[in-house]
Amino acid sequence: MMEFQSCFDIIGPIMVGPSSSHTAGVVSIGKFIHELVGGCPEEATIIFYDSFSETHQGHGTDKALLGGLLGMDTDDSRIKHSIQLTAQYGMAYEFQLEDSCPYFEHPNTTVVTVKRGECAAKVGGASLGGGLSKIFMIDEEMVDIRLSAGDDFAALANRYQPRRKLIAGAV
Repeated sequence: MMEFQSCFDIIGPIMVGPSSSHTAGVVSIGKFIHELVGGCPEEATIIFYDSFSETHQGHGTDKALLGGLLGMDTDDSRIKHSIQLTAQYGMAYEFQLEDSCPYFEHPNTTVVTVKRGECAAKVGGASLGGGLSKIFMIDEEMVDIRLSAGDDFAALANRYQPRRKLIAGAV
């Protein structure tokens, strides 16, 4: 289990609300994935588990994750319009709702499978509260990457670039 490193981890970042655990932390997960695949995915399959599956629309978790995948930061006012913006960015997506995550035990959990060009990635993330989140899985390999709104997501994702998989049959 991850520990908070400062009082600001509990208070949370400047963000588009309503909830730091259902929006800010989720934007960070999406933004990490955006950086991991080198930009906006063309396709995304998003599985929400537990609490996220029950409240994803009401708390804006769906908009937050899509906003992150589109490259938005936690304080970007466009997050509230991210569902409509996916078409403009050329991103197709689908949501799936499940009871419990088979990879990680936490109520605010998502697994996102994305494709961008020849790159595909499967990423698991959990939003821990206060805008703090973690990536627990990349392409079926368990990892422990702490994310906070002020982090350099490009630098964090760059460490995992070799783990990106080429889609079978691609050049």
